[in-house]
Amino acid sequence: MEPRFESVHTDADSSFRCLRFACESFADDHAWHYHPEFELTWIIRSEGTRFVGDSIQPYGINDLVLVGPDLPHCWHDEPTANGSGSPDLVVAQFRADCFGYDFLELAAAKGLRRFLNHAGRGIAFDTATAERVGPLLLDMTQARGLHRLAKLLEVLVILSEAANATVLASRDYQLNNDVTPANRARIEKVHRYIRDNMAGEISQAEIAAALGMSSSAFSRFFKSAMGQTFVNFVNILRVNEACRLLTGSRPITDIAMECGYQNLSNFNRQFLALRGINPTEYRRQMKRRDNHVRAFPQDPTDSPMRRAEPATAPA
Repeated sequence: MEPRFESVHTDADSSFRCLRFACESFADDHAWHYHPEFELTWIIRSEGTRFVGDSIQPYGINDLVLVGPDLPHCWHDEPTANGSGSPDLVVAQFRADCFGYDFLELAAAKGLRRFLNHAGRGIAFDTATAERVGPLLLDMTQARGLHRLAKLLEVLVILSEAANATVLASRDYQLNNDVTPANRARIEKVHRYIRDNMAGEISQAEIAAALGMSSSAFSRFFKSAMGQTFVNFVNILRVNEACRLLTGSRPITDIAMECGYQNLSNFNRQFLALRGINPTEYRRQMKRRDNHVRAFPQDPTDSPMRRAEPATAPA
């Protein structure tokens, strides 16, 4: 799927867009894209890999992320061992002036203005913040008029005061990334090539040829566009896939093989370097986390939901 500039249309009688969104798979319906609006995404049901600028991280239930204007991003979900099912999420897309052109210039809005300025690199919030904000986002999808706008403001104030938030894209990415249609198309092809060949050999020369580039030109392009080498990028995706599989009960050796590591020692070494813990400890931590995840409505029939049109569906 070709990446694109996404044209976001505000909802009727509203200055922004907010909906509960479901699709069969992000991989089928969405691509690496950007838009001039802020985007707040809360995952109700889905697991996979989140791409925000040069940040590549696994995501799961209760993932809450704010993406700033014109910051490329996409979510790639994967089937999960615990049967999390197809993606179900709430998305709010808004411009800084949705409260009025002069609102953020008010003295009382100083903190919010500073917070939104920091969102240019993307911000991820902790589970406690997601659990506090999630019900408000669900309410927002059903509210109308000023009540709806007030809900958005309440959510943004909570996020601006959150103690545990993580900036996603690197400073270098924000400063140096050349967001062009050609580069976005190339990166999307790289994503798909790696996902399709995860268990086998991944050849830089092969993907370079597919893009019509020499290996050296591809290496320079990739380092400039992503802020890291192709080899490191592949390792990140493989370890992220291993993280997803480790939430199940399959043997760690089998998981290593499926993620392209023929040598268990190399898998353990790469996993430790990227995650700071070994695969066994990671699995133990994920089991503890799953035991404490707050239950939100998992069936779209539990609350009204609108399905986005493919042409403007958020990722």
